[in-house]
Amino acid sequence: MSKFKIVNYILTFLMTTVIVVVLCFGIELELLFRSENKINAEELSMKNLIEFCTIEQLEKRLQKEPNNHLIHIKLAKIYESLGELKQAQQYYESALKVSSRSDYSLYSYSIFCAKNNLFALSATLAEELTGNNKLTIEYKARIYEKLGDAFLNVSQAEAATKAYQVAYKYAKNIESKKDLMAIQKKYSNSYIELADYNVSKDRIKEAISNLNNSNKIFENDLASYKLGLIYLNIDKAEAERYFSKVFKSSPFLVNPYIYNTLLSSLILDNKMLNEKFKVDYYNIKLQNLIKKLKNIYIYKGDFIVDSTNIYTKKKIFDKELNYYITFNLRNNTNQKVDSLFLQLEIYINNKKYVLNKKIVSKTNQLDSFSVLESVKMRLPDNVQFVAVDKSNDVIVKYFLRKQKESPWTLVKIDAIDF
Repeated sequence: MSKFKIVNYILTFLMTTVIVVVLCFGIELELLFRSENKINAEELSMKNLIEFCTIEQLEKRLQKEPNNHLIHIKLAKIYESLGELKQAQQYYESALKVSSRSDYSLYSYSIFCAKNNLFALSATLAEELTGNNKLTIEYKARIYEKLGDAFLNVSQAEAATKAYQVAYKYAKNIESKKDLMAIQKKYSNSYIELADYNVSKDRIKEAISNLNNSNKIFENDLASYKLGLIYLNIDKAEAERYFSKVFKSSPFLVNPYIYNTLLSSLILDNKMLNEKFKVDYYNIKLQNLIKKLKNIYIYKGDFIVDSTNIYTKKKIFDKELNYYITFNLRNNTNQKVDSLFLQLEIYINNKKYVLNKKIVSKTNQLDSFSVLESVKMRLPDNVQFVAVDKSNDVIVKYFLRKQKESPWTLVKIDAIDF
């Protein structure tokens, strides 16, 4: 046999061996995957089967299947929902025992412990979960998320942040982007809670670090706004930078009085320093702020309500009288309004009724210094007047706002003798 043929033979043998090993490995992985899917499918099927069983039905079934851990877990959850926590804990522990500490048993008991402030035990159970399959990773993400929630409920912000950090680490590997974002937001918000705690202890540097971390994890307007509030007493220009940024995306988060005062203060400070460019810069910002605030807030005297009247009207096929309230609304500003929401609180013989309506829109604008006549709203069917020929004490409170996110502004209170 020539040397060339021997080399070819050896190469062929090696390649064949490699291919066989790879195929065997692939088959083994496929079998493991199918086995895991089969177990998960069987477990899911059993969960669905016992989902709507009563305690009595489950306990009878448990006598026949004492080693069925899913029945133990279902009973534990029912007792937990009833507030019988000792009984629930016993069933969770028995589920662990009969299942030889299966992943689902560990997960279920760990969640229970987290919700009931058994923090150390919850974390210990979570760390017993082994393997890197998607379900195990999701279990760990859920457990540490729940631990974070529980720590916040008892005002342990630092512990909550650490728990959310672990939850976020695992959540990065789960399929649901929505769930990942939910955990990411909680992680970010926990740093805000921690910052509040540090501010209360006068640890300002730590609070600033916390809020910056919050923004790194998830761009958070609340964190930026709180940074602005902290910098009010440290660096006014830096405070304004944060206020300006937040006001663009979340205007209702910013206290308009504080922002207005800050800009006025910066103008005055820079005038004293003869910084004309900065004076002009902050003046423009102040004027823009005032203009924007007029578009989203309502101030005293902006709108005038008059000629309020309550009347009855009986439709042809209605047996009962229908009650209506009408009034005129005057735009007392020099700005056209293209969005206006109305809320009426009506008190009739000590009973309260609330009505809501959008009365101005882009297709039905209210010009400056013009009047929207005979705004009409029907009172609810359950309104209770005394006999029509007797006097009724009626109090009407008128609330307006320009945008859905704006706070309601009380513009008038009427006392009507109807």
